[in-house]
Amino acid sequence: MKNILKISTLLILILTIISCGNNESKHTEGDDHKNEQTEEEGHNEGEETPNKVALKLNQLEIMGIELGNLSQLNLGASLKVNGQLELPPQNMASVSAIIGGRVQSVAVVEGDFVKEGQVIATLNNPEIISMQRAYLAAKSNLTYLEKDYGRKKELEKDGITSARAFQEAEAAYLNAKADLNATKATLNLMGINVATIEKGVIVASIPVIAPIQGYIQKIEINIGKSVAPEQEMFEIVDNNFLHLGLNVFEKDIEKLSIGQKIAFTLSTRPNKMYEAEIFALGKAFDLDTRSVKVHAKIIGTHEGLLTGMFVEARIATDSKSVNALPDEAFVNEKGLDYIFVQIEKDKDDLVLEKIQVIKGVSDLGFSEVQFSNPLEKNILIVTKGAYYVNSELNKGEFEGHDH
Repeated sequence: MKNILKISTLLILILTIISCGNNESKHTEGDDHKNEQTEEEGHNEGEETPNKVALKLNQLEIMGIELGNLSQLNLGASLKVNGQLELPPQNMASVSAIIGGRVQSVAVVEGDFVKEGQVIATLNNPEIISMQRAYLAAKSNLTYLEKDYGRKKELEKDGITSARAFQEAEAAYLNAKADLNATKATLNLMGINVATIEKGVIVASIPVIAPIQGYIQKIEINIGKSVAPEQEMFEIVDNNFLHLGLNVFEKDIEKLSIGQKIAFTLSTRPNKMYEAEIFALGKAFDLDTRSVKVHAKIIGTHEGLLTGMFVEARIATDSKSVNALPDEAFVNEKGLDYIFVQIEKDKDDLVLEKIQVIKGVSDLGFSEVQFSNPLEKNILIVTKGAYYVNSELNKGEFEGHDH
């Protein structure tokens, strides 16, 4: 009996030890799992969203990404007006020929810069040769009539010839002289040097001369084409004198004065801002549009500006200016605004950093921008295509999580 009790007690003890061991093992496994979960959560909490992206330089052109600097613009109180780019009449020229003919050569293409007096084409016409022969004949005839006039003048003084014969000789001489001068003037207008003709050299073509310096804006001829007198062949514009012609309503004209600054954009290039300054206020009132023409000179480069282009302008009525960027420089995520700035660059790559900003008032395709920390002076900013840069950044973020 005692042996049975000893055996039972031993079995109970063994079972108790085994049970305690199992519980401890389960507790240890649970703690290990919890520790692993805590470490993973800690890792996820410490992971930051990437804010830098590297791009190849050739990607910029492919994706239409442009970089630039901050602009100082007046986006507050201003007048919104429309107009177009204009040239004074003395700085644009329509080129035609004094006499018609067939185009022998064309020396320029559209966009070429030409100087005043430069030959830009030549024409030939048999009539040109006839006019030169007529000039030589008229000059020879004038020489004869001049001598006859001089001889009869002396005879008339001596009473040897009649006054009527002298008067006839004088009239013939003066008429011949007038004819020669008229022919000479015509040849000069045609660009033919009469001194060359007087040496016996007859030219078969006439030059077409640029009357002003400027750029060839339009060409209406080609080799072999026949042109009539006064037919327009070229249009030349001197864009150095390009200016704004703005239509301002009568109720607003009293707010303007000479010297006021203007910010304007082209309808074909809304992300590029130009500056101008009022130099003349029109005195004529247009009854149809109820407006007055205001003229403003362009400040800075005229690159890309052509006469006739339509503009949208803002005339500042106060002097407050702000830091501004084109609207395409901003991206918005979860109600917050961001831009991209360049922080590194080498011969093949550049690195852009995404920073948060405060976007203010908008106008003319530009918006005010404020920074929590000042940027470095002249730092380059993505001014166009920020959306695509952000897509590249997010793409890199997703690819990183896939790993």
